[in-house]
Amino acid sequence: MIEGRYFAAGASGSSPAKLWGSPGDLRMQVEGENVVREVVHVHLSDRLGNVPRKLTFDDGGVFEAPAEADIDGLMGTHASFFSRLSRLETNWRFVAFAFVVTLIALVGIYRYGIPLAANGAAAVTPSVILETMDHGTRETVDRTFFDESELDGTRKAEIQRMFDELAELSGQESPELKLLFRDGGRLGANAFALPGGTIVLTDQLVEKAESDDEIAGVIAHEIGHVQGRHSLKQIYRVLGLFFMIGLIGGDSSQIIDDVVGQAAALQTLSYSREFETDADRRSVELMVRAGRDPVAFVHLLERLGGKNDKQQDKSATSNAGEEEPSRKSGTSWISTHPATEDRREAVEQLAKELGWEG
Repeated sequence: MIEGRYFAAGASGSSPAKLWGSPGDLRMQVEGENVVREVVHVHLSDRLGNVPRKLTFDDGGVFEAPAEADIDGLMGTHASFFSRLSRLETNWRFVAFAFVVTLIALVGIYRYGIPLAANGAAAVTPSVILETMDHGTRETVDRTFFDESELDGTRKAEIQRMFDELAELSGQESPELKLLFRDGGRLGANAFALPGGTIVLTDQLVEKAESDDEIAGVIAHEIGHVQGRHSLKQIYRVLGLFFMIGLIGGDSSQIIDDVVGQAAALQTLSYSREFETDADRRSVELMVRAGRDPVAFVHLLERLGGKNDKQQDKSATSNAGEEEPSRKSGTSWISTHPATEDRREAVEQLAKELGWEG
């Protein structure tokens, strides 16, 4: 027998009551009544912490049992999923195990699941979507950062010919490769590839280059980003991270939005080396195919990064009165394409494996 409260259908108040019997033969007596009622239940609420359980009858009445009452024993629902889960929730060993499993699952989704899903989504994204993304991004960066290029028309034509040569040798067809010249403004010496195949090259980067092969290497590297669909994969990865954090947070409050923003920034940094390495490999292969120096763009990276190795000592001495390039603008190609100590070695090693003897 279970003691609880009974709420008659349509009534706002309750009366003490007792419930006993079996699932198919329930009896209830309300305090102050001499009649024992036969009741038929239609719904039993799930167990949730210390929340009272509610048994709803076919006439609309509700019997409320204390959380500690053995309502599952009376109704024969001990074997139900939620009843079992409730019992497990009181077991600290199970809670600890579930926490560890959940943590491992989240790390697995973050490290492998999101990248895998992003790669798949990037592979099947239609070209029309890529073109739309390119158009929107170009409008935004032109409005925010860039001005019209001031490069000499002859110089533009020379670089365009290099670009066309590399684009043809790359075999890239969809999305179609396109080259845009812009004055970098606040972005300074920079180059980047948009998801739809547009490669932006700033006047300042062209001016910093000491050879055509350095410019060609930058272009080949950005073509590698397009071929690998790195920009698109990065967008999908950040979206996947946004979805995962939103799912865990359960709301879209300002705090969650801030966390998502920070996590998205960390995600961008955590995958930069992976994409950069792939773009380096594609660049070296393309430059070797074109008969150009595949290591040249690394020299440019090192100069933009303010690194003066033995090969640059002479240049550094002759320009001792000039401010280091990395200090002249807040942003440069080095910001998103870091020149690491082992990057030159990796590029040189790959070039040798491909037969380059420069």
